[in-house]
Amino acid sequence: MRSTRWYLAFLLANAASGAASLLLPLYAHYLGGSAGEVGTISAVGSLVGVGASLLWGRISDRTRRRRWFVILSFAGIALVYGLLPAVRTVGGLVGLGAIASFFWMASSAVSVLVIMERFPEADWEREIGRLNAYSGFGWAIGQALGAGWTGMLIAFLGEGVGLRTLGLTIGLLGAAGAMVAGLFLPEPVRRVERRDFRGLVVSLGNFLYERFRYGPVHLYYLLSPSQILRFLQGRTAFGPDLVLLYYGVFLIMAAFSVFFVPLPIFLRREIGWSSPIVYAAYTLHTLASVVSYRWVRGAILRWGHRPVLGVGLLGRAAAFALFALAGTALPGWTAVPLFLITGTTWAMFQLAAVAIVSRLAPEGLQGQALGIYNAINGLGGVVGALVGGFLSDFWGFSATFLVAGSVVFITIPLVLIEARPLTEAQG
Repeated sequence: MRSTRWYLAFLLANAASGAASLLLPLYAHYLGGSAGEVGTISAVGSLVGVGASLLWGRISDRTRRRRWFVILSFAGIALVYGLLPAVRTVGGLVGLGAIASFFWMASSAVSVLVIMERFPEADWEREIGRLNAYSGFGWAIGQALGAGWTGMLIAFLGEGVGLRTLGLTIGLLGAAGAMVAGLFLPEPVRRVERRDFRGLVVSLGNFLYERFRYGPVHLYYLLSPSQILRFLQGRTAFGPDLVLLYYGVFLIMAAFSVFFVPLPIFLRREIGWSSPIVYAAYTLHTLASVVSYRWVRGAILRWGHRPVLGVGLLGRAAAFALFALAGTALPGWTAVPLFLITGTTWAMFQLAAVAIVSRLAPEGLQGQALGIYNAINGLGGVVGALVGGFLSDFWGFSATFLVAGSVVFITIPLVLIEARPLTEAQG
């Protein structure tokens, strides 16, 4: 029986990234950074991540090594966040976030290949789903750790010490992940080629999250920028339905980032939540998303992909608009149930959208179609991060959240249009 003890390495590393996902914006706020500067941190990190995924994937293919990329990735995270206490400027955080994203993508680019090379093809989807589950719960554990850690230390030693020591703790988690990977992740003997991705459909979704991707399924490096451009121009075998969906997903993901990137600053500055409460709210959001996946899969089977997608997007648009009223027309505590809504509707959007992409793609091109979907997710996130941060600085948070909700709402018809319905045979 093949050992899966190395999955624990991904749980530990994702716990580090889950805690780090809020540490950078909260530390930027502590240093006096604006929402626009937080958006810059996010956008630069995401952009570096796309390029790094292309680079690491190609190096891995050329060297035909996997194990050392995972170890390097987690050790790099340990080193970067171990240096966070020395960073005292927002500009330094931009560089730190970019370097962290660069190292993180080293493991993301090879994790699926590790499974494909260690397990028979019949077990691929099951094991990718298990690894995603470890990653998702690791992310939630990291956010909960952030809430507990900052809650204990900030009360006694101040916010600066609490956030800086959390950086050291994140570094220790990354180091632990690297050690577990070094102990339990052997170099696979069998090798797979890029073409083996072509028929791979990840039925559980790919767990791309709003800002930091905690799922290991990344296929950017299978593609080139020219391929993505040809797809968006419609010069592709995928057909108009899928191209139209890609345009809609780009706008939706940009809107998601417009909302989520400045949200921690809004919660701290406008509602007055402390850093531990912000961490706790995001933990609730993540758990709502992870726990909802099973229910959402059942809803898709009962009602179909597009109805679930439409309801999920409508719920998100409404939640974004209600966030704009929190702390003014609505009491601040109303943000708590809204986090439950955004978490649940993320699962609805992601599972339904991934399923539609895989079913609209021609036979044998599903893996490539999902790779394009991931790339467009990332590019939309970069644009939205920049727009959301600077909109918040110039127009205010409420206007920014209303813009995000409006874009999601008006894009719903775009992603629900279908020239050829999904038949039972298609899914």
